[in-house]
Amino acid sequence: MRDWLATNWISIGVAVVAGSLGAIGSTLWLRPAAPVIEVRPLDPQPTAVMSIWVHVDGAVVFPGVYELTSDSRVFDAIDMAGGATEAAELSSLNLAARVTDGQKLVVPAQGQATVAGTNVASPSIASASPTDPRINLNTATQKMLESLPGIGAVTAQRIVLYRQANGPFKRIEDVRDTKLVTSAVFERIKTLITVG
Repeated sequence: MRDWLATNWISIGVAVVAGSLGAIGSTLWLRPAAPVIEVRPLDPQPTAVMSIWVHVDGAVVFPGVYELTSDSRVFDAIDMAGGATEAAELSSLNLAARVTDGQKLVVPAQGQATVAGTNVASPSIASASPTDPRINLNTATQKMLESLPGIGAVTAQRIVLYRQANGPFKRIEDVRDTKLVTSAVFERIKTLITVG
């Protein structure tokens, strides 16, 4: 009797294990494969290109103030001015250098020294001459305008954008009359600015 029970319990155990393995196997067999997720790098954000104004002077066909994009180079500015004249001495300029807003680029003639502080070899633009420490509203960069009391980044940017869209200011009062600054701010900065 014991032998019969032992044999039957073993048979029952084997049947239970076999049934469980079968159920697990069928579950694994019927489960759909996990989807493949493709990971791609994000596209780089495009660099914003803004307009800038550059004064091109010297040995060019049409000297003047020109609107360029903020990624422009010296050769772009010279091309906008009609190109260099036959008398131009281009070897003293870095034609691949970037130009900046409010910059004066002087193309020297042969045998003529470049004007210090105005060519691209010296790209930093002085806000004023030694005899006039005021900031020029028509050539100052946004950072230079932000140095004025009461003018932050937003107001400085509005002044630059207004200048680019409408041309240079004719009087310092224009910055107040066009509502770019309040009357109170204008009173604080009027002795610190110029349009000359």
